[in-house]
Amino acid sequence: MKKYYRIPDEFYHRIHFVRPRFKSNIENVLLYMANECCKIDATNCNEYNEAYTKAIRMFPGNLSVKDKTISNWRTEIPALFAFYEEDKKHNITHTSRMAEFLNEQQDLTQFFKFFLYTFQFPGGHLKAKDNSELIKLGIRFKPAKTIIQVLLEGNSILSGKGCGKEMSISAEEATYCIFNDTRVTTGQRKPREIAEFILENRKNKIKYYNPKDPHTFDSKGNPRTKGDVTRYAGDILDYMEIASLVKKHNGYFYLAPDESIAIKRFASDTTFFNGYENLYGESRPMLKQIDDVEIDWFKYVNKCIDPSLFKTDISKFLNKKQELIFIVEDRIKEVINSENTTTKDVGNIGESLIYGHEVARLRMDGYPDLAKLVQIVDSPSYHPGFDIDSFEGDKKHLHRYIEVKTTISKKKIEMYNFHMSSNEWSVAETHREHYCVYRLMLSTSDKVLYILRNPVLLYKTDKISAIPRNGMEISFNASDFEKTELLTYDL
Repeated sequence: MKKYYRIPDEFYHRIHFVRPRFKSNIENVLLYMANECCKIDATNCNEYNEAYTKAIRMFPGNLSVKDKTISNWRTEIPALFAFYEEDKKHNITHTSRMAEFLNEQQDLTQFFKFFLYTFQFPGGHLKAKDNSELIKLGIRFKPAKTIIQVLLEGNSILSGKGCGKEMSISAEEATYCIFNDTRVTTGQRKPREIAEFILENRKNKIKYYNPKDPHTFDSKGNPRTKGDVTRYAGDILDYMEIASLVKKHNGYFYLAPDESIAIKRFASDTTFFNGYENLYGESRPMLKQIDDVEIDWFKYVNKCIDPSLFKTDISKFLNKKQELIFIVEDRIKEVINSENTTTKDVGNIGESLIYGHEVARLRMDGYPDLAKLVQIVDSPSYHPGFDIDSFEGDKKHLHRYIEVKTTISKKKIEMYNFHMSSNEWSVAETHREHYCVYRLMLSTSDKVLYILRNPVLLYKTDKISAIPRNGMEISFNASDFEKTELLTYDL
């Protein structure tokens, strides 16, 4: 007979939050919407909402979807990811630092770390009535932090037993042993106790999802499916995987072995949005009081953005042959061998890869002497309007000026937007056919390169789209351009 674990009634409260309809394509959607939001100037709430809704409708595949789907997206993106800040009192909405950060840095792994670092209960991503219930119960809960602490404690327990295994957690275990138990979400049950409880349940072969358990019933008295019951814990675990905080194997999540710095920061985190603190202790906080805090919540989330934190170690995205690049050149050593073995920014790794690509291209085309002259020219103090000074590879020894635009993500990316500064656009106009944008997209499974020669002419001939905004917001259709093989040179 199966044995099921059931959270005692007095400690049961189902944690839930907005679940985006686009979760299966979340990386592409967020890159696209961050870029689109950055095209909208601060304006009154209605005008911003109209421009924002239009952008959602124009996402590939959305032209024919129902208005309800568009409305859901319109609610879900800002609620979860704070892509804009809406001040209804003064009737003004502006694009947030969160959206600007993702659009500028193009680092989804780092972006999701920031998202998870601030994501908490209660929070402005919830409706006032839901926050009211959380406050009444005394819940103060940061999911990613708690999961990491439980996994760390589990590793300590297993190490002490000498079994040589890593602690893991499933969405089911996270739901029943963490998310829906107020002893955990109010801080009464500590991470080590949770880890011990999970391991003991495994030893005793305790099951979790039981359709006969009244806690699984919906408002109509029908049992929810296992997927419905575990979806919220599952979402957070999936976001943690995108953030490279955990790895997944056979439905179980383990701490990522190469993210010790980020994991330590999450585990020791003491930050918490305190805008609701004066409402604790009231039998039922007034909804208006909670609503009034919402704008402060989104300001808090955006204020926490610090581009110097959670830098992605791009070397794990590269294969062994590509890693040869980092062994030879002093400039590339500087990029990859920083104090914490991470790149200074996503742009540096893109420059390093394209540097290797250009050296290989010129060598293969019979210009080894020119290959020696390729150089990375951009620096913190000097911005010539391009990143790499290379050569066309012809008898005239003409230069090729290359601006590298790099995006990284755990999954394959299919968004082709990027930003060019006013200086870059001006230099492109000067050098014309000898100025190229190398659009590089890196994921753990794919490395895609498109070369856009003479972007100003491409714009004038309608081959690409360009919208003025502190330079140009560029977008192009991949079907109009051929992929270029990313080359590496051998020693």
